[in-house]
Amino acid sequence: MTEINNARWTSDHLLKPGGTALYAAQQRERLRQMADEVQALLREYRSDLESMKFDGDKPLQARIRAYLASRPLAQLESDLRDAVNHVGKLDPEFQRRYVELPEKREKAAEKKELEKAQKKGMNTARSMNTAGQLNGIAHALTDTAEDEKGVTAKSGTGGDGPSFLDYLEKRA
Repeated sequence: MTEINNARWTSDHLLKPGGTALYAAQQRERLRQMADEVQALLREYRSDLESMKFDGDKPLQARIRAYLASRPLAQLESDLRDAVNHVGKLDPEFQRRYVELPEKREKAAEKKELEKAQKKGMNTARSMNTAGQLNGIAHALTDTAEDEKGVTAKSGTGGDGPSFLDYLEKRA
């Protein structure tokens, strides 16, 4: 009795690396053998049923009767073949949902962090670029020609104070 319990598959066995693949392979083989046995029995059973003829049967009536009587056995064989296919999907589904998904999510999180850092860097670079442009414009405005016709000279704002670029450099 203890040998039977030791041979029984448990969830712990399936969760070990390669456990679902091994279980699926064993079950597929077992179900495939069962389906083959049922298919052989079905052929033999149908053949025996077709050979039973009753008085007054019309042509092909014995064959139709044999087909209809053996239909549950044919359905069993079909269900076993479907079960083989379903068991075959066990390991790929496990791999996709429990092995690959965490890796995929980790990569997505790293990518998101990288995009965030790049975006933050781009915003800083963009503000520094804008500040540089403003500073260039300010210097162009404060450069007075010999005849004192610069814009700042006309407006009286002067250009001796700290620039916006200086403010951003201190902040960064």
